[in-house]
Amino acid sequence: MQHNITPKKGCILVSKPLIDDGFFEQSIVYLTAHDSEGSLGFALNKKSSMIVQDFLDGFPGREPIYYGGPVEQDALFYLHSFENIPGALHVGNKLYLGGDFEIFKTHCIHHNLEEGAILKPKFFLGYSGWSEGQLVEELEHNTWLLVDSPNVHDPLSLSTNAWREYMKNKGGKYAIWANSPSDPMLN
Repeated sequence: MQHNITPKKGCILVSKPLIDDGFFEQSIVYLTAHDSEGSLGFALNKKSSMIVQDFLDGFPGREPIYYGGPVEQDALFYLHSFENIPGALHVGNKLYLGGDFEIFKTHCIHHNLEEGAILKPKFFLGYSGWSEGQLVEELEHNTWLLVDSPNVHDPLSLSTNAWREYMKNKGGKYAIWANSPSDPMLN
């Protein structure tokens, strides 16, 4: 195995170019779980045209919804930095997944998301999932770059252009990939 780190919750997966998968092409996925039963995460840079307020009346601001992955795309998930939400799962890097929604909503209103007083939560339709051993196999086949310890702000504040920005910052052959078209046959 080429990687000197192994996947774990809190890692970021960056797709290699041309992985030949419609959903994961140019994806950055935050891994929220990895154990003997499989792996789970959320694509951070696949923004939809929907906002949370399309689904939830009374939620503050105009928060965008992202496509978290191809699994359960009819379910809404949320990743946030509130450590005291009952039922929220710690998923690394001072980030939490889910929890009591009414308390979460109250925290969002109290911390005024509009003024940027806190890291804005991210909302996802669906998630990315891998069965037992599947992600490790994909890493061995160089489908993903694995970032072990991202900055705590990165997962919640990544832009939709994050994949290209990451490749440019990595330099070398990665910078070339950043400038390649999604479909090289269109070049």
